[in-house]
Amino acid sequence: MKRISVQMLGLIMTFLLFTGCNTYTDEGTETYQINNDGAQIQNINQEYTSNSYNQTYRMHVDENLEEQVEMLNEVQSATVITVQRNAYVAVVLENGDTDAVPGDIKTKIAQQIKVSDESIADVYVSSNADFVVSMTDYREQLLSRRPIVGLTEDFNDTIERFFPKNR
Repeated sequence: MKRISVQMLGLIMTFLLFTGCNTYTDEGTETYQINNDGAQIQNINQEYTSNSYNQTYRMHVDENLEEQVEMLNEVQSATVITVQRNAYVAVVLENGDTDAVPGDIKTKIAQQIKVSDESIADVYVSSNADFVVSMTDYREQLLSRRPIVGLTEDFNDTIERFFPKNR
């Protein structure tokens, strides 16, 4: 009788061990959100979305576009975040100007981005120090690939503040 109890206890412990291990998830794997029809609607580890303005925004740090903008002689550094067909660019200019980006430099930056990524329709550029700091922070948060509550709402507020004609 005691032998059967020990065997039964061993079987139960093994069962519990395997069911406990089943809860493991790998942070590097992609997770998908599924709607009621069973269709995949977004890759939630790769993109951050918001329902502001009844639209879904996918924010993406585009390092290639950053490199293209930084190739311009007038630009010391750039941060580029794309949202749908828009590119938002925070630049630190070589001359250190934080008041405004001259029109000819804005045009060069916009042309450089549109040539590098033909899907971009509109380019918004600012050298405002607060905008540069905010964009750098958003860039770091997006590259961390961790879900950040309120990121897109905060980003949208920043864009509305610096580019009010955008909406």
